[in-house]
Amino acid sequence: MDTLRKLLVTVATIGAATSPNLLGAQSLAPPRALLPIDFPNSAEYGWLAKPVHASRVLDDMTQPANWKLTGAGTLSFPDAPRLSDMRALRVDMRLNRPPLPERPRLPAINLRRTVANEDWSAFNRISIWIRPDYTGVPVLPLQLVMHNDGAVKVPDRYNREGTHVITLQKNGWQQVTWEIEPLARDRVTLIEIGYFVNRMIANPDDRVAFEVGRIELQKVDPDVHTGWSVAPGKFAFSHSGYQVDSRKSAIANGLTASHFDVVRVGDIAFGESVLRKSVQQVTTPTGAFQQLDFSELTTPGRYVLRVGSAISKPFVVNDTAWLPSIWKSLNFYYGNRCGFDVPGVHGIDHLDWFATLGDKRITMSGGWHDAGDLSQGVINTGEGTYAMFALAERLMTEGRHPALVDRLIEEATWGLDWVLRVRFDGGYRIGFGSHNFWSNNIVGDADDRSVEAKNNPNANYISAAAGAIGARVLRTRDPARAAEALRIARDDWAHAIVGIEGPSTWHTPAFAAARMELASIGITASLELWRATGEAQYRDKAVELARIVMASQQVTRVGSTLPLSGFFYTGPDRDTIFHQFHRAADQAPIVALTQLIDALPGHADWMPWYATVVRYAEYQKRTARVTAPYEVLPAYVYRAVDSVQVPDSGGRYLEKQSEYAEQVRAGTPMGDGWYLRTFPVWFQRRGNYGVLLSQAKGLSAASRMRGDRDGLELATRQAEWVVGRNPFTQSTMYGEGYDWAQQYSVSSGDMVGTLPVGMQSRGTSDLPYYPSQNMYVYKEVWVHSSNRWLWLMEDLLPHAQGPAQGSASADTLALTSSTAANGDITLRLTVSGAGMHRYTLRTDNLRLRTPAQATQSVTLQAGAPATLTWTVRRDRSDAPWVAVVLEEGSRRRADRYEH
Repeated sequence: MDTLRKLLVTVATIGAATSPNLLGAQSLAPPRALLPIDFPNSAEYGWLAKPVHASRVLDDMTQPANWKLTGAGTLSFPDAPRLSDMRALRVDMRLNRPPLPERPRLPAINLRRTVANEDWSAFNRISIWIRPDYTGVPVLPLQLVMHNDGAVKVPDRYNREGTHVITLQKNGWQQVTWEIEPLARDRVTLIEIGYFVNRMIANPDDRVAFEVGRIELQKVDPDVHTGWSVAPGKFAFSHSGYQVDSRKSAIANGLTASHFDVVRVGDIAFGESVLRKSVQQVTTPTGAFQQLDFSELTTPGRYVLRVGSAISKPFVVNDTAWLPSIWKSLNFYYGNRCGFDVPGVHGIDHLDWFATLGDKRITMSGGWHDAGDLSQGVINTGEGTYAMFALAERLMTEGRHPALVDRLIEEATWGLDWVLRVRFDGGYRIGFGSHNFWSNNIVGDADDRSVEAKNNPNANYISAAAGAIGARVLRTRDPARAAEALRIARDDWAHAIVGIEGPSTWHTPAFAAARMELASIGITASLELWRATGEAQYRDKAVELARIVMASQQVTRVGSTLPLSGFFYTGPDRDTIFHQFHRAADQAPIVALTQLIDALPGHADWMPWYATVVRYAEYQKRTARVTAPYEVLPAYVYRAVDSVQVPDSGGRYLEKQSEYAEQVRAGTPMGDGWYLRTFPVWFQRRGNYGVLLSQAKGLSAASRMRGDRDGLELATRQAEWVVGRNPFTQSTMYGEGYDWAQQYSVSSGDMVGTLPVGMQSRGTSDLPYYPSQNMYVYKEVWVHSSNRWLWLMEDLLPHAQGPAQGSASADTLALTSSTAANGDITLRLTVSGAGMHRYTLRTDNLRLRTPAQATQSVTLQAGAPATLTWTVRRDRSDAPWVAVVLEEGSRRRADRYEH
């Protein structure tokens, strides 16, 4: 290990343009094992246990002529049977060994088995026996492809539907199943097995081969894969559990009993119920459901739901319900580290991958691999670093969970070191660098790779924010690192404020930032530096950028049947609605403004900031009604006319005008040509956790700031959707809860705590779609989803001192309103307590009848609530109004919104 550390330090500083080496002892803590995978709780375990109602052998490997192999491998059919009597084919890969061409390619093969236009409609599952046989790579992923030449072609035009990737992490025979229920299979013509070795240059003792045994077509009871309905007998609930004071509910279909019981685990054999209630029959825009609401249950413990003979899997009720998911997420980051010896995954890696600027270069090794491949960049690593420090700081402030704080800071520091080191003078950084193989760490040979640095303001703002918060959190723990982080954050910020966002500064358009988004991220970076230094230039820049954000919001209502306001455009010209479809930063404007509201309570723009936040949060709460009872946040508002912006030839992700418009019209009509879609309009790249979790973070930040319990509950519903309270009753965090399935992690393999890009919709529909097939990008492991998960947890974990700093519970400060026939609005503040208090009303789109009465005083007697009133009128009838009352001398407030 000492030798490897010296090697890492040596290579890390090759051609370094600015920063000294910052890879300290804290970052290079001794390796430890990853969390074990509890396979019996996986979806694969359940799939293998399903009864097979009918089957047919497709290939028993006794007819070699059925198979054709192309590529860097040899095909054979061993004489000796496998597993007693099973015959098999074997593929031995030809690995790249010296001498090599200047630019060798990854060894890849394609194995094909033709099918004579067969109708497989009577079957809905393919079963294959496979034995990997390898050393020198962490995992062996095989890509299975089914071709159908009927009216519906498979694979689809994006090569997503009809493709299933399995990642084999151990040697030995394994049965792999693939439910093909969603796929057209009336005229099947071909089965393919593809593979590439993601190691460019093999070591002398590397070996990669695999064997394929019997292939069967089977008929089973399939999993739900499309739509909102839950399979009969299943429960859609939060597998992570529920916090003590939160709302608690599960969703079902097809239950026959009229009552349900909540049973403490351990008591179930005796049938003892701690709570019995009626099963509610609910009808919503998404369909008819049965809902089990057990919010009354506040006693910590482990429970199950029982309805007749149907019993749910166990869940917890306690205020640490979300903590295991945080620890598991950190396990993923640890396993996804680049440049670190991760036991069971890889050794120190990518020392021969370089960020370059002219003749200067710095090793890219470090931080976290970006996705299911091995990419890396400061945008994702910087955002992960920020989220971890933010969560750690909150817990430190409250003196809670010290072991988790230490672990968060350890992992955040690993990311921070990369942010501080991989940069060049002048604001040049690597926003994103694509990489998809394990290199040999030898500088100067054929598998070296490089990425040219660019001066991108988004990358610099994110780096500045990560550096500034790191400096604050580490100030007493690691003063030297904190000082260096602050120095570099200042420099990043100085380049960001004059930087240009555009194609010439992007490493990939997927990380492009619109003007509104860039201003939002700039506010956070500026405020973090102001908090760290107290210098007015940072505060003033944040205030300046906030005007861009506010001017980019839709303030007046649009749509006649579902009128909405509060969403954002890409900039103050408001000609393009702000949309994302993959990686997203929807939280940016709201988080930024809540930070301003907290930092500058006396500023003249405080009320416009506050109103902007409230309008967006209330927009989210209103739109979530469309997806009840799940209350998953819809993606965006669209206009069908915007399809003309799409080139007829097909855009960057293969979209066309007609298909764009068709997706828009599949959403919920709002009237007047406006639509609300649950899922983004998208094409080749699908998966919505980037959008959903960033929007959830915006809502949670707004709700914490407002002291809005309903908003926090809605943000919690988004986390619950991810971990099982969804139509597929699956947790989609690997290793958390139940029925989590393998994700697209073809380089590093399965790790507890991974999150995919997210659920998708199919074709032009707006229905949830989450089939068993495993394919990028929707099931691809991405750091971005985990970044947003950890940042969301900063708000969802219960606070030690009640709902939120600066808010008051409803029984001490409550604001209500009523409207008279003449249009006068009466605002009533009910307060209780003792002593003299002063309250000031601030408003947006309201005028006080008597402006001098904006501030009122009251002397309170214990046990005797008092009421203060203000009379106001709405300025504009086509826009919502916002009122907030603040208590002088404290940060308590109560607000009121009317659409």
